[in-house]
Amino acid sequence: MVTRYMRCMFIVPKYILREHVGPFLFGLITIVFLFLLNVIFRDLGRLLGKGVPTGVLFEFFGLNLAWIVALAIPMAVLVATLTAFGRLSSDNEIVALKASGVHLYRLIAPVLVVAILLAIGVERFHNSVLPEFNHRYRLLFSDISKKRPTLTLEENVFFDEIPNYSLLVHGLVEEGEKNLLKGIIINDYSDPEYNNTVIAERGELTFSEEREEMIFTLYNVEVHSIELADLENYRVNKFQRLVFSVPVPNMILKRSNSQQRGDREKSAKMMREDIVEILKRMDQREENIRQIVELDLNKIFIDGIWSDKTTMNEEKAIVKGNPPIERAKIRAKTVFQRIQAEMGLLEGLKLSVLSKQVEIQKKYAIPVACIVFVLIGTPLGIMARQGGMAVGGGLSLLFFVIYWIFIIAGEQLADRGYVSPFIAMWSANILVGLGGVYLVVRSVRESTFVPWDQWVQRLKRIVKGRK
Repeated sequence: MVTRYMRCMFIVPKYILREHVGPFLFGLITIVFLFLLNVIFRDLGRLLGKGVPTGVLFEFFGLNLAWIVALAIPMAVLVATLTAFGRLSSDNEIVALKASGVHLYRLIAPVLVVAILLAIGVERFHNSVLPEFNHRYRLLFSDISKKRPTLTLEENVFFDEIPNYSLLVHGLVEEGEKNLLKGIIINDYSDPEYNNTVIAERGELTFSEEREEMIFTLYNVEVHSIELADLENYRVNKFQRLVFSVPVPNMILKRSNSQQRGDREKSAKMMREDIVEILKRMDQREENIRQIVELDLNKIFIDGIWSDKTTMNEEKAIVKGNPPIERAKIRAKTVFQRIQAEMGLLEGLKLSVLSKQVEIQKKYAIPVACIVFVLIGTPLGIMARQGGMAVGGGLSLLFFVIYWIFIIAGEQLADRGYVSPFIAMWSANILVGLGGVYLVVRSVRESTFVPWDQWVQRLKRIVKGRK
């Protein structure tokens, strides 16, 4: 009896897992195919127009498979769980197993264990394989695109690949041959006597192949210049429209051997190291602001106000155009503009930190979705009492949409600092997971949650009535 009982203990989990294999592979292949088809339709025409060899085409689409598989595995888990438990429920096998003394928790346990192992594997994939594939994909994409610098620029990330220049854009949209930018900051260190910072509200970016230059056409522009030999010599020029060129020697933006990586080309460990460095730069910017406030404003007050040895009060001095007062006003305005420029750079660094924190949380939140989808898929499959790919695929699609709305909206909000990166990336897992636990308890109590039979009968009556 003991041997027979022990044999049953292994047979049931094995049977449950075997029921998941087919739907999992079907779901994985289908989802990968749909994602890959979307990439092909999006990029194939452009690649063929550039005369890319067939081998490079296969490499290009092969490198896209990394991120596709990383997203498809959690989705396939949900498809498999809904389909497998839906079929077992519709064939009354769940009822038979319960009657044999097999608790529902024992049916869920082996699937949950495999989901945990899958989550660990997907997390390792996100932090080791995926960054390398993304890096190779970006380099290949840059090589194919040739002389399209906007392909290597990222929103809210400093781009300092070009010697003597540092670029930051807060918004980047490609419209055909036009590249529209918003919130542009260009630090120009090419002049040995002056450091120039160009700040523009919006602009367009093109590329000159003949001159090997990035050409910015900027609107509502401020150019901040400071003399390195005399830091008090600070001036600001304003323009409604300014054409600003940045040299790109030796086609540097092709970057076939570049070691620079974007956030999605790095592991969580690498991004944590980046955050430490950025925080140091933020501390330096804050120290610069503090020094400007303490030293420059104090100097303005002492030199501009008390150096006037007349007995006139401040109002009379301003009215009569007292030179020390006027100089103080001009210098105060200059100091204020310097503080604004420093604050703008500080804000850009803060957004960069938030962006990296979002990517770090995403590398762990998406793998955990494998576990969450088992929790929600198992009770829904059992309660629906209608097996097959149709029900599994339909419910999966519904939860995919809900889940990715949370992820995408959360990422946008977190990048702008409205919510914390943790809440943004984990809210979907928390809500869906809690819903799954609630439904599992209802399934154990055999409560009907999804009356599919009634819905099917109503649909049949509606169809017959129309005929």
